[in-house]
Amino acid sequence: MQKIIIGNWKLNPLTLSEAQALAGKIDRAPKHLAAICPPTAFLSSIDYPVLGAQDCFWQAKGPYTGQSGSPAQLKSLGVKYCIVGHSEKRALGESGEQINAKIMALLENKITPVLCIGFDTKADEDELAVIDTLAEQLAEALKNVDAAKIIVAYEPVWAISSGNPYETKHIEKAEHAEKIAIYAKTKFGIQTVLYGGSSNSANAPSFLSQPNIDGLLPGGASLLPDDFNQMINLEL
Repeated sequence: MQKIIIGNWKLNPLTLSEAQALAGKIDRAPKHLAAICPPTAFLSSIDYPVLGAQDCFWQAKGPYTGQSGSPAQLKSLGVKYCIVGHSEKRALGESGEQINAKIMALLENKITPVLCIGFDTKADEDELAVIDTLAEQLAEALKNVDAAKIIVAYEPVWAISSGNPYETKHIEKAEHAEKIAIYAKTKFGIQTVLYGGSSNSANAPSFLSQPNIDGLLPGGASLLPDDFNQMINLEL
């Protein structure tokens, strides 16, 4: 079964030449569907079959100085996916209402939103408390939205960049992520659920072997061509 692996480069690398070199080392015809999300400044100069953006603004154009780009502008660059609601944006004050506006604008422009959930969760919470937090984030983001048209990426904020997303007392490997995926699908009608939170080639098999986890949203691992290529070509 083909999975979806979307690499989030965040604010890396430093220069365009480095970004182009990195993209050139990533398999262009992998076993799974692969997309890369470079910094917005490099998007128009990166050659890769499937491109994603790391964020957008909900208005098409106008007096909005400093915004990262509208869905209409991203569409003109051939962008297919766009991350919204990432914990690093939420930490800077992004609201559920703003995330919802971005999702609707992306769908209007035929770009698939990748909605991140998991901000404000804690490693020592029980699963019911985690689900309560995720339910609020999903309800806000999906207001008046056809949930079947978006991708949800579960990224427990405490696991991002941790190197070991399951070194906690109440989570055993990928079973927790599978339960969250089942919840999102049954409760909200989501069809595609990814896992983020320090996913890499070493732990990818345990996540991707779960029947309801449809792919991964790696961060740091997507900057390592050998690691990322292993993930996008993983035999399941």
